[in-house]
Amino acid sequence: MTATRSQHLIRSHILELRRVEHGSVSAAELAPFGRTPADVLDFSVNINPLGPALTVLHAIQETDWIRYPGDDEAPLRKGLADRNGVTSDQVALGNGSAELLWLIALAILQPRDHVVVVSPTFGEYARAARTVGAEVRELQTLRNLPPGRVLFVCNPNNPTGFVYGQAEIEQVLNEQPDRLVVVDEAYAAFAPERWHSERLLGAHDNLVILRSLTKEHALPGVRLGYLLAGPEVACAVESVRPPWSVNAGALRAGLAALGTEAETHVERARGIVATSRQVLTRGLNQLGYVVRPSAANFVLVEVGDAAKFRSALLPHGFIVRDCMSFGLPSHVRVASRLPDECEALLDMVRRLKDGGHLPAHGTI
Repeated sequence: MTATRSQHLIRSHILELRRVEHGSVSAAELAPFGRTPADVLDFSVNINPLGPALTVLHAIQETDWIRYPGDDEAPLRKGLADRNGVTSDQVALGNGSAELLWLIALAILQPRDHVVVVSPTFGEYARAARTVGAEVRELQTLRNLPPGRVLFVCNPNNPTGFVYGQAEIEQVLNEQPDRLVVVDEAYAAFAPERWHSERLLGAHDNLVILRSLTKEHALPGVRLGYLLAGPEVACAVESVRPPWSVNAGALRAGLAALGTEAETHVERARGIVATSRQVLTRGLNQLGYVVRPSAANFVLVEVGDAAKFRSALLPHGFIVRDCMSFGLPSHVRVASRLPDECEALLDMVRRLKDGGHLPAHGTI
C-alpha cells in the first residue's frame, strides 16, 4: 500500500502536523568537522551546568533492569508530594514533562476545543493540542485572553527567560475557572526569587504545574518529569499514560534526586547559573549584542541571522540554539554553563566578530 493510497486511513489533521525542531546537535552534524558531541561545548541544552549529582548517577547504575519499573512509582509520587506539600494523588509521573503535556491534551481536550498558548515558546504545547484536533491560538501576553479550554504558560518562558509573578497567574486562574491553566516550570529551579506555585493548588482546581527533574539534575537522556494538580486531573492524566512509560532507571534517579546530597548539588548549581547568566549578559552586551533580561538558566540574544551565527560557531566546537523554530530567526538562545566555559564562548564570538565571520545584528 502506497503512502498516497493509505492517507484515507489517517485522521486528516494529523497529515498537516509538522515535527517541532529542538536544540542540541547530532553526531552526524559534527562529523564533517572531526568532532563528536563529547568534545563540544553545547550551549543549546539548558541543564544543570554541574551535571548530575553522584548519588543520582549511582542510583541509575544500581538499577535492577530485569524487573518492570512499577514498584518505585508510588514511593516517588509520595516523595514528590511530601516535598511540595500535596497528597500523592495530586502527582502524576511522566517520561519527561514533554510526555505529560501530551497526556494532558489526550485526557482533557476534544476536537475543536480552543487552546491558548503564550508564545514564542516551546512548540510541543501547540503540537500536542493539534494532535487531538484542538484549535490553537498563540498570543504574546496573558492580558485579554480569549475563552478556551486549556491555557499553556511556560514560566520562566523558553526561549525568552521571562517569568510571570504569582498575581498574574492567579488572575488568569480566576478569570475563567473552567479553563485548565497549565504552568510549565521546567526551568523554575534556576529562577531567582522563585515563588511557590504549588501553594495555589488548594484554591484552584484548574491549575496544573509541570516540572522537569531532568533539567535541574542534568539528565535529559533519562526523561523524567512530574505533574501537580487536583486529584481528578492527576488521575485523568495517569489513566491515559502508557504502562511503564517511566523506566526503572528514571524512577531510581527521581528517588535519589529527593535526597539531601542531590538537593545541595542543585542549590550549588543555582549560584553558578546566576553568575554565568551575568557573565553572558555583560559579555554579549559588550560585544554589541542585545540580551533580553532572563530569569532562567539561559539568555535570548539578537544576533541578526541566527542560523549563520550558529554555523559560524559550530566548527570551533561551540553550539548555541538557533531560535528560528520559535519564530525568532534573528535570535539565539545561550545556556548558562560554567563561568569559564561562558568566557570561552565569549572569546570565540569576539574573535569571529573581529574577523568578520559573524552576521551583522540589529536591535530587539
